[in-house]
Amino acid sequence: MPFKGNSAVLLAVAVLAASAAACVTYYLNTLLRDRFTKVILELSEVNARARYDTNMFLSEISSCLKKIFVKDFAYHISYAGTNHRRDLSCTDPFIFKSYDDGDLRLSFTMVPYFCRGGLKTLYALVLDYIFLTIETDVLMKIRMLNDTFTNVLRVQVFVQHDIKNIAQFIQTSYYNLQNLKDEADELRYVRYLKDSYSPLMLKANKIINTLNLRPSDTPAVIKNINIKDVIEKLISLYHLKCKIAGEGSVYANEGTIFLIFDNLIKNMYDKFLDEELDLAIEIIDEPDKIRVMAIDTGSHIADMERIFEPFYSTKTGGSGIGLFQVRAHVSKLGGTVTAQNIENGVRFDIILPKADA
Repeated sequence: MPFKGNSAVLLAVAVLAASAAACVTYYLNTLLRDRFTKVILELSEVNARARYDTNMFLSEISSCLKKIFVKDFAYHISYAGTNHRRDLSCTDPFIFKSYDDGDLRLSFTMVPYFCRGGLKTLYALVLDYIFLTIETDVLMKIRMLNDTFTNVLRVQVFVQHDIKNIAQFIQTSYYNLQNLKDEADELRYVRYLKDSYSPLMLKANKIINTLNLRPSDTPAVIKNINIKDVIEKLISLYHLKCKIAGEGSVYANEGTIFLIFDNLIKNMYDKFLDEELDLAIEIIDEPDKIRVMAIDTGSHIADMERIFEPFYSTKTGGSGIGLFQVRAHVSKLGGTVTAQNIENGVRFDIILPKADA
């Protein structure tokens, strides 16, 4: 005799089986999503360890892709005259993405073992992440290359300008030497050379320090330098009116001290050409350091955080080297330089440590 509840039992079993299948499917999909998410996070860590170097990143991703059952992958990257390529070793179905903007040509291919349904979406996400990572790293490198070339050209222009001035001085000196007639001419010429010594030293030291070169293997001469004397010579050279107060001396290389204050005063001079302002410099002799405060009554600096950056300039045609050199050389001496907008203008503070003779 048939059991009356057979239909109900079968229906209940079917419902339970369907529920179990749905749970299993949901669980498996969750595991897959988690695995793909972890792989994307691992790829991010690989890129960071590779210091965002494309070649190193690509050489490390194979083990990550195997975790999500990628059978093979390929890429072709071309930019700035360089080519990086990896070809597929199979002809299985694949997913693919490419990009070409002239500066960068990029393609990436993945061959998964299975690529159906929801898996296709997950693989597409991984492909997009890898593609975006490569694109970002390469575009950053292209930007850095372009910036480097631009900055080299700026330095080249700066150095060429000063070399031209020195070359012209040598030409003029040779001409004058050939046309000296008597002792009076010789005396006048010697006085001219003495007067020209300081600006020539400035130009030579700018070139040497900009290129990070030394004129010889002999260590730089360290001696007692009167800061007020240096500033007075520079103020006279730039034909500025400036109140100078105080005295102070440091033991340092003369060329470096001239370079520091020449760049500072040249910055004040450039501002003086555009605005009506008063200039004042105070030298304070403290027990273990010399503090130099340079104040102008001109306009405030809009982007104070960036004025010491290399090649950043607020002046049209400015090289952006001067204040960067000031901070770099002051730091090498163990000092500090800061700038701030004050109520009636701008103030630069340079602190130089005293050293034993």
